[in-house]
Amino acid sequence: MSRFPKVIGALAAASALLVGATACADESAGPAEGGGATTDTLSISATGVDSLPFMAILQAGINKKWFEEEGLKVDLYSGGGGGNTLRVVTSGDADMAIAGNTSVILAAQQPDSNLTVIAPWFQINDFSWISPPGRTIEGATLGFSSAGSSTELLVKGLEQELGQGVKAQAVGGMGDNWTAARANQITAGWAMQPFIAEKQATENAEILVNARDVLGDLPADLVAVNTSYAEANPENIRTFFRVADRLNEWVVSNPDEAGAEIGPLVGVSPEVMQAAFRNSPDLAKGYSLKVDPEGLGNLSDLMVAAGQIDEPVDWATVLDQQYLPEDDRASF
Repeated sequence: MSRFPKVIGALAAASALLVGATACADESAGPAEGGGATTDTLSISATGVDSLPFMAILQAGINKKWFEEEGLKVDLYSGGGGGNTLRVVTSGDADMAIAGNTSVILAAQQPDSNLTVIAPWFQINDFSWISPPGRTIEGATLGFSSAGSSTELLVKGLEQELGQGVKAQAVGGMGDNWTAARANQITAGWAMQPFIAEKQATENAEILVNARDVLGDLPADLVAVNTSYAEANPENIRTFFRVADRLNEWVVSNPDEAGAEIGPLVGVSPEVMQAAFRNSPDLAKGYSLKVDPEGLGNLSDLMVAAGQIDEPVDWATVLDQQYLPEDDRASF
């Protein structure tokens, strides 16, 4: 069975940042060389490196030595969810975090967070709710991960837009949601690729509702950097994005080759990963650094509607785009 992480509630994650543990997500790994010092190393804490292809491309870049070719040593750790992923960056034990959209916004709003939000990551809404065959949306109970999470944010939006007696229930990760759906405890559970493609191929899963069709696009994750590290090592961050651009172009130009390489990194066969790429609603948009202002605005609006924030995000001031390639920046 594939390894898919449970998403930790973003509100709880943001609160946990105030407590501020300093242990690295991978305790066997030593602290990063970053902080406020000049270094040729970039330590990245990312949620779902071993389960989500848009995170696993970073491991592929390490394996291909593309970062090394640019003179950057990248250490990649898989965080256990929004709070764990971000905490090591606020403490300085890692330099960069790529984590759930709501988690990053809520964490960056905390006083003295030492986090700077610098880019969106995977800017298509790849969330779907899957079920065994024959179920309908009317009166459906849709599973989500936990309170304050991205999946709760989307479920609340779906409840509002779909009506028809749709309601939500906290369940956990993708695997837990699928188990609950099969046991008829919920109508459908949240999922992303390649979990969707795997369950379609092996257990006749059907997509009950695509969140993108109802709610539009928004970034799955946001990139945040330790502010002190960024001030001391701006070129490292620019180098990271140059390689990330190259990795994105590789996926879009050679999805079968990329699928064969990334599949084993996320615990599925090359064939399943290739099918997942084929079924992507917009591969070129998802695997691109070009900032989508509409998607960011959509995220902000959904967070306000869900009561996660009190007022819309001022992306012109919150998002520091100076490290992105100029062609990928946007005006707000």
